[in-house]
Amino acid sequence: MVSWASWMASQSVVMVTSAWLLAELSSSPFINSLLIGAQNLPAFLPLKRSTRGFSAFLVATILLELIVVFLYFELLPNWLLIALTLGVALIASSGSIISLLPITGIILEEGNISNESLQQSSDAGSLLGTLIGGVSYPYFKLFPPAILFALAPAWVNQRHAKKSAGLPLEMTKDRQSAPPLDRWCLIQGFCVGGLFALLPLWTNSIKQGSSLDFSIILGAFMLGRIFAKSLLPKLSIVTLYFISTVLIFLAFLPHTPLWLDVIVFVPLGASIISIEFGLTDNLIRHGELSFRRDILFRSLAIAAVFGSVTMGMIGQAVGVSAAMMLVSLLYFLAGLYTWRWSRTNSGVSTN
Repeated sequence: MVSWASWMASQSVVMVTSAWLLAELSSSPFINSLLIGAQNLPAFLPLKRSTRGFSAFLVATILLELIVVFLYFELLPNWLLIALTLGVALIASSGSIISLLPITGIILEEGNISNESLQQSSDAGSLLGTLIGGVSYPYFKLFPPAILFALAPAWVNQRHAKKSAGLPLEMTKDRQSAPPLDRWCLIQGFCVGGLFALLPLWTNSIKQGSSLDFSIILGAFMLGRIFAKSLLPKLSIVTLYFISTVLIFLAFLPHTPLWLDVIVFVPLGASIISIEFGLTDNLIRHGELSFRRDILFRSLAIAAVFGSVTMGMIGQAVGVSAAMMLVSLLYFLAGLYTWRWSRTNSGVSTN
């Protein structure tokens, strides 16, 4: 589980650094929204699942450090750095998506691990990576934390390489290709993509915050995800959508102080991960947990592209503040849609 958390931390460092790089390079809402599109675009492709994807992620971490160097010493024009940042996000995401299923399987082999405990470990690693990424970027621009965090999972990946390669064909054949999509997971992904599309730019341009402020907000969100069971009782997916609606509305109200945004993002993280726990449980017909999580994450990623680009275009047209307020409407509509159709569709349960 330590190696799993370390891998999540490495991904968070890459995500935070990429997001803040783009926010510094361009004030355009549409360009900033393209980052989530680049991070999730590989989910559209029928990529075969393999631990080899981890190598692509390692290459991306090295390239990201080079981009930071180019920016630090002003060696390249901004437009090229923007293109390179999006390209690195694409490579990193491809590696993560390709290796998600096999690495999850390796972790689950360690013992009887539940979806909640696996997600807690994931979010704990993401929290650590988010905070370290926020600190290391402004103060230690040449420090490569993503590469360091990736060392532990790289060792585990190497250790299990021969064992994974020796599995019977019938155990891996149906799990090598891209998993199917789920409608309810797509709805959640569209909302999450809309929520995070302009968050770095909103922190930078509206709140006049730093990368550390951005990482603290993300850290609060991750903290809520880690302690979701303690913060929230067992609630229906519909109720969780409506709770998220209210919290997002409060967070992005004009003149809301940054400290209050941080507080609000804690229960918001708990609400959103609770929705995803429910969606994973509703995929039980697909079998093992690692495959159900792959279905969830691929569906979230694909829909997040559309959600982020949509909010980017809206932000370009009406401004970042107004666009962020409209995110609450997305969650409200998702709750209404789920409430309207869940009773007549056996694929989702709101209990």
